[in-house]
Amino acid sequence: MEFSQVAKLLEIYKKYPAVSTDSRSLPEGCIFFALKGPNFDGNKYAVQALEKGASYAVIDDVNLKKEHPEEKRLLLSNNALHTLQELARLYREEMAIPVLGIGGSNGKTTTKELLKAVLSTHFKTHATKGNLNNHIGLPLTLLSMPDDTEIAVIELGTNQSGDIAELVEIAEPDFGLITNIGKEHLEGFGSMEGVAREESELFLYLKKHGGLSFVNADDPWLESMSKRLDRMISYGSDPSCSTSAKLVGSFPGVSLELDSGIEVQSQLPGAFNFSNILATLAVARHFGIPDWVSKTAIESYVSQNNRSQVLEKAGYTFLLDCYNANPSSMEVALKSLAEHQGERFFILGDMLELGSYEEEEHQAVLDLLKELNLKSGVFIGPAFGKALGKDARWFATATDAKEYLQTNPPIPGTLIFLKGSRGIAVEGAIEHWMAD
Repeated sequence: MEFSQVAKLLEIYKKYPAVSTDSRSLPEGCIFFALKGPNFDGNKYAVQALEKGASYAVIDDVNLKKEHPEEKRLLLSNNALHTLQELARLYREEMAIPVLGIGGSNGKTTTKELLKAVLSTHFKTHATKGNLNNHIGLPLTLLSMPDDTEIAVIELGTNQSGDIAELVEIAEPDFGLITNIGKEHLEGFGSMEGVAREESELFLYLKKHGGLSFVNADDPWLESMSKRLDRMISYGSDPSCSTSAKLVGSFPGVSLELDSGIEVQSQLPGAFNFSNILATLAVARHFGIPDWVSKTAIESYVSQNNRSQVLEKAGYTFLLDCYNANPSSMEVALKSLAEHQGERFFILGDMLELGSYEEEEHQAVLDLLKELNLKSGVFIGPAFGKALGKDARWFATATDAKEYLQTNPPIPGTLIFLKGSRGIAVEGAIEHWMAD
């Protein structure tokens, strides 16, 4: 579709304000977008989508249109995905509300959820659901904004060069923060420098368009990037930052003392959440939310979905930080675990998408565990297996680890920490305890 046609599609969307890319899940009256992938072609389900209640279907198969010349609700485009993205961008522009983009290697989703909790105390806030943060999920996030939204918090995900540059052109953020720069998706980015270049696209976009950046001054990469920014607000542990705090404790939840003297006791364990909480406080201040209001919202927030999630089950305390993992997040998590006073037990799964760095980074984890004197735990996945060699604590799958733990459980009262990449699904190792 050309721009003028997408503008007309926007008018249709206003009458039917819902979109779908899945013919199995169609809100009544939605616009169906026939997306294509390596193993599917949404064009095959476009007519069915109309029969099931979609108001229109955006397709990019010329032959399908020729087969149904009488069906005016089949809208032909050059590329259905690009049309979805352009529609989302136009809708975002028409909304004319502040949009905050969140990038970074670790902590994006936690920071997004904290910001949603705090900003919602003063504004009708829309935020990315789950991890709908890629070239398909982000447009769907924008198009799911209610028309009375007052501020949006949009997560920007990446696993290859160019992703962030593409996403910011769709979301057009006025504000942005990068949580940190870490060893993420090294298979795609090649190095920490590659990660930094990719994530910096958010700051570069904001600089180009006069936007405001929130900068984590405790991260050396981000502190260096900030020197090129025209408009920024810093946050960190140094009192010279615009918003500063000192870490008081990390278990059972991060507690900090803000520069205003207010103390915040969160339910998010692990020192790595310190910067996520501080970022939230810095953004909240900019939007006029008093510290005491932010404090209440942060202290009430309870994490879900295996992200810094704490569960008390079967006589144990489980710390689930296993939605994903990379070398940087693994390092800070284990250092936090080492600070815990009491019995500790880890269940660690492979870190994926490391490419040529796989062997080096898994060995680094083993070296760190030795340095931190963390001895009790099990490992899951082929990369750890290669690094460990013959070791009774290694298992090929989470199911194998579960069978071992059923007959060799840690002592009652132990803190059991889980971390690994999503593809390993380490939470499967504790299914028997969760069922109790």
